[in-house]
Amino acid sequence: MAIGLIVAVALGIAGSPAARTRPPGSPIDGIHCELEMVQFHVRAHLALIQNGTAIPLPGSVGILQDRQCLYWLHTRAADGIIHIESPGRATFTLGQFFDIWGQPLTSTQAGPLQPDPGAQLHVFVDGTPFRGDPRALPLTAHELITIESGGEVPSPTFTFPSGY
Repeated sequence: MAIGLIVAVALGIAGSPAARTRPPGSPIDGIHCELEMVQFHVRAHLALIQNGTAIPLPGSVGILQDRQCLYWLHTRAADGIIHIESPGRATFTLGQFFDIWGQPLTSTQAGPLQPDPGAQLHVFVDGTPFRGDPRALPLTAHELITIESGGEVPSPTFTFPSGY
């Protein structure tokens, strides 16, 4: 039992206290868990880097197999691609994705990433430093987001698969 709980917490399944008290499939930040939506469908990429080592973004974030639904922001595989699929064009944020994932996102923590005491995380959008609130960062088509803990290093390269 303890091993299962450790794995669930590591993958973000257990989530925040608010997520644990919310019925599965309930709206999160106004984002619903429904059948697949294709009216508005774009993808962004998120790379998490801890001291130069990539930390995989888990697959199936925001997908509830037992409810046969998925949130409008979700991952399908552990490839870093965030799928944004909603019933209409809207602006979604990185903070909303982390809330669905059930992980914290602040200037000093991004899910499993935590800098040394007193240090900040480094956020890049398409290779350019982002100095604003990471929770407010809008998710746009083919955007490359990198969050690093440790020294600022060049953002990893990523190419979206054809058809994306």
